Amino acid sequence: MEPQTVRQILEESLRELVKKDGHLFENDVNERTIAARLAIYLQPRFPEYSVDADYNRDGNRPKRLAVLTRECDGYRNEKDESLAVPDLIVHRRGPGGPNLLVLEIKKTTNRDKGGCDRFRLLAFREQLGYTYGALIICETRKGRSADAAITEWLEDGWQ
Repeated sequence: MEPQTVRQILEESLRELVKKDGHLFENDVNERTIAARLAIYLQPRFPEYSVDADYNRDGNRPKRLAVLTRECDGYRNEKDESLAVPDLIVHRRGPGGPNLLVLEIKKTTNRDKGGCDRFRLLAFREQLGYTYGALIICETRKGRSADAAITEWLEDGWQ
């Protein structure tokens, strides 16, 4: 799929999420909940793919990233590989893929402002073959209008 098409589908899905699920933003729910709801709006727009939240498998093995800084990784195995659990992915399940889109979601109320998310998105693309990546920022602060927007977009030729 062309990058403009994938990005447009993502933007349409984000608008639908904010319109139908603004309550989640207004009440500062967990990022996993927001990701799961976004998956609901993405799935019909990607009928040939699976849209999964917190999917931690590469084929039938745990998904790992080899090169993450200590401050940006989670649990490491005996080979010093970091367990990789992206917030949301659009892919074909199983070892053959393809892995189309990886998303990291960050709320504005999260103390972690996403410093590691761009690094993780690059690693998902380079090491696990995702074609596109995006960082989504969700406005969840009190007194602000609910919003969700792409703040980083990664595709071939972009670094």
